[in-house]
Amino acid sequence: MSEQLRFLVELQYLEDKKAAYSKSRQGAPQQLTTLDQEFSRFEGEVVLKKAELEHTQKIHRAVEQEIADLAAKLKRTRSRMSEIKNNREYQATLKEIEDRQKEISDREDHALELMETLESLNLEVKALDRDLTRRKAELARQKQQIEQDGGQVEARIAHLESLQQQVLKRLDPELHQRWQLILQRQGTTAVTAVEHGICRSCHLNLPPQKLIELQRDREIMFCPHCHRFIYWPDHEQYSMIRDDYENL
Repeated sequence: MSEQLRFLVELQYLEDKKAAYSKSRQGAPQQLTTLDQEFSRFEGEVVLKKAELEHTQKIHRAVEQEIADLAAKLKRTRSRMSEIKNNREYQATLKEIEDRQKEISDREDHALELMETLESLNLEVKALDRDLTRRKAELARQKQQIEQDGGQVEARIAHLESLQQQVLKRLDPELHQRWQLILQRQGTTAVTAVEHGICRSCHLNLPPQKLIELQRDREIMFCPHCHRFIYWPDHEQYSMIRDDYENL
């Protein structure tokens, strides 16, 4: 086995782990945005419900004032009864009193309906306020958890990078340079396994002779198609590397 190839395989396992952790963090900003949007949407519903309550209270106060004004007018109309001198005026005043009484009755019915609505709205607003408080606390908890998870991921990535640096100290400088160039060109995979005669990265077949040479595991080899470093994963040493880095 080429010791240098073993180092390259180690580097790639560590790089794969870093990529997986980085990917797990990619959704964090959107997750935070979604949480904020959901909370803001519910908060908006609470604001609208409170505005409805305030508007209904305003209408109720206006109706109560109308009732008071009509009652005052009714009182003045009744006070004029003693001054009436003929039957025609008397009948007209009675009609006015009846109309005022009906108006007051109608307003009182409306006021009663509004009171029932206000009672229901008050209960809704109180329930929404409780729910808002609960959601606010839950939002803070979720954000804190996301931040903690992010911190743990960053710590793991830093640990993986530290392990990579240890491996790089033993890697031939020319191979290190080529490894970096391949990473820049191909993304996160510079070293790839060959399974069933197929490069696992570009999914193209290797020539039979090259496959035989790869299985012998005597020298550094490259995929003739994507030009990545390649290795035969069934060798025990590579399986041991996989096991060593599996739980990092």
